[in-house]
Amino acid sequence: MKLLFDFFPLLVFFGAWLAVDIFFATAAAIVATTIQIIWSWLKYRKVDKLLWINFGAIAFLGGLTLVFQDKRFIMIKPTVVYWIIASGLLIAYWGFKKNPIRMMMEEHFNAPDFLWNRWLMGWGLFLFALGFLNLFVAYNFSEGVWAAFKVFGALGLTLILTVAQVFTLMPYAKSGEMK
Repeated sequence: MKLLFDFFPLLVFFGAWLAVDIFFATAAAIVATTIQIIWSWLKYRKVDKLLWINFGAIAFLGGLTLVFQDKRFIMIKPTVVYWIIASGLLIAYWGFKKNPIRMMMEEHFNAPDFLWNRWLMGWGLFLFALGFLNLFVAYNFSEGVWAAFKVFGALGLTLILTVAQVFTLMPYAKSGEMK
């Protein structure tokens, strides 16, 4: 259920894009993300930082897309979100000596520091690269190719990295978990 909740705006965007156009899809994604924020607040009395980042990006860049009727704003939105998250990971590590990847997963894995640090750097580099890849697709291919990349390509690449991470952490699973 959480997976559906997390991908709700993306699914709404893609469905609205297929049904109407990128401008309608942008408005629908803004509404969907707003619903996510409200739902999260009502259910948990808190809103996840990543959800706030996505909301800020969709509200600002989506708003510019609608006001100026220029799809380039919404097409760079994934890059902005990827780069904010990557920057946050690296700033947390280098500026505050925190490893957000470890903090999210150490409840389930007892991996050595070098592996946690490798994954933090890997995710940071991956997100920066994914941002550049999004820009490349957005500016060199059709809107349809970009929309398909946004939904299937970026998501698929992220899933591949996530599976790779879990497999490398499996030997360090805490007893009784993931076996």
